[in-house]
Amino acid sequence: MFAVPRQSNVRQLLIGTARHRLLDQAAPFLEEMKVGIPQAFHDTFWSVLTLPAIEFLFQQQLPTPDKVANVIQPVEEHVTQEQLNCLYYLKQFITRLDQDELGLFLHFVTGSSVLPEKIAVSFNQLAGELRRPIVHTCTNTLELSTSYSSPHELKREFMNILNNTLCF
Repeated sequence: MFAVPRQSNVRQLLIGTARHRLLDQAAPFLEEMKVGIPQAFHDTFWSVLTLPAIEFLFQQQLPTPDKVANVIQPVEEHVTQEQLNCLYYLKQFITRLDQDELGLFLHFVTGSSVLPEKIAVSFNQLAGELRRPIVHTCTNTLELSTSYSSPHELKREFMNILNNTLCF
């Protein structure tokens, strides 16, 4: 906006803004989409692309605890029993998160609330006061200590991080 809205022009400004955001900015994207769809299929494609279909596709992309737990993969090919235990504790922790906590976890580990294809887990030997989850958001990598002796320890440390906005 280049001017302060007045009661007399608020409607015009909102319509102009909506037109710009919803039509003008989306038009190039829609044109690019059409390039990939053969002309013979345009009518079929656009007839099935209804609001419920779009909502369904969106719902399919939302992260769930099980989906997030399934993308967790160790970096190392050969993992020790300690590492397997910590990986199990982590997956158990993730599957018990509610949707808000899951969003915080993804944001902490990946820098985004979108489900990545993979979250890599590497292990370190940090213990005591030095033990903490370390994240590398550029590569979706989580460094996890092998010194966790129970899922409760891991949960306590992660919840302290997720509930503290300064950790982000």
